[in-house]
Amino acid sequence: MKTIGSLLHSIFNNLGIEDKIKLDSMQKEWRSLFNEPLSLHTYPVEIKNGELTINVDSPAWLAQLKFFRQDMIKKLHAYSISSVKFKHGRVYRTSSVKHQASSARRTALHARHLTHSEIEWINETVSTVSDSELQENIRKAILKTVTSQK
Repeated sequence: MKTIGSLLHSIFNNLGIEDKIKLDSMQKEWRSLFNEPLSLHTYPVEIKNGELTINVDSPAWLAQLKFFRQDMIKKLHAYSISSVKFKHGRVYRTSSVKHQASSARRTALHARHLTHSEIEWINETVSTVSDSELQENIRKAILKTVTSQK
């Protein structure tokens, strides 16, 4: 007889969302997993085949993190992480990343006085992009283009 945990693991794995669930959990726990200042300069952004991609906010920290790689992998063992790679990128300072992006998006849309059809078109256009960071970057580029047209 299988346990619920093993059944859920199998279902999530078959749906291809197991890594997304692990990443979401890890993002929420990031500050408790790693103390400051490390947690302030890093943020997990993707898990693929057991490899975690971590955004780092500065080239100086990027250079220093090679010394922490093995310790980080040990701490992330519970998430089935076997390797980590670092890249220069955006680091979220709060645990409410989705709320922060949603709030910024609402503010940007309302502050620029876009028409209802423009807002709908932007939302439809970016809804097909699965990566939330890329989706937000595309949204910003479209907003800038649409609002700069005369």
